[in-house]
Amino acid sequence: MPKLPKYVEIENYFKTKIESGELQADQPLPPESEICAEFSTSHMTVSRAMNELAGHGYIKRIKGKGTFADHRFQTKIKKNSVRTESITDMIRNAGLKPSAELIKYGIIKGREAPEVAAVLHVAEDEFLHYFIRTRYGSGSLICISYSYISQNILPTMDIKRLEGSLNQYIEEMGIERSYGYMELGACLPSTEQAKLIGSNHVPLLRQTIMWNVNDEPFELTMHYFVGDKFTITQDKIMSRPEQSAVHDHVSEPLVK
Repeated sequence: MPKLPKYVEIENYFKTKIESGELQADQPLPPESEICAEFSTSHMTVSRAMNELAGHGYIKRIKGKGTFADHRFQTKIKKNSVRTESITDMIRNAGLKPSAELIKYGIIKGREAPEVAAVLHVAEDEFLHYFIRTRYGSGSLICISYSYISQNILPTMDIKRLEGSLNQYIEEMGIERSYGYMELGACLPSTEQAKLIGSNHVPLLRQTIMWNVNDEPFELTMHYFVGDKFTITQDKIMSRPEQSAVHDHVSEPLVK
């Protein structure tokens, strides 16, 4: 199972403590140095987790005093958003014919994927749809996708539709994904991925996306794009990062 970023693990840990009431409002959090030691990670990673928690109303930072639990998340209107072009559209816009193949589908309990269940707020005995798909452009492998979807929001699924556009299928089911987060990273293929790609030397671009529906976590998907067939371009760079526009797309000349 693809592992979640460390900052998300830390964020979910404190979310659970605050939502359950284990950490009451105005109760102090441990110093960041202690959190670094507990999770074996850097100050930068812990700081990012704290920024996410503060942005969602779970904590507040008071200069000179420390970091404290906050329960504003219960009433805060969340405005975090991520806009990503669907893989089907990316492939089509590159002048290629999109297609998908379902490699694996199953229904698992939260206890079988505890890190994912924590992100999607699924209890140990509740269920998740889990599936792996390969995505193609005119027959050439572009991407391997791993998806988890909460059965609390989507009770049943037509698995035949997973060999088409997942976005279109979800929209047709009347489910509107409201906001989420996206993270990019790079890695080498796992043994399983190398078999699908035909090489264990091609780097992969990992895109992790989490979607919410009506303020409830709904979907966690990890896309692994084949590195020599996918590029990212940034149309403009501005002084404030939140104003930058980043677009990812299939690079047609690189598709073999």
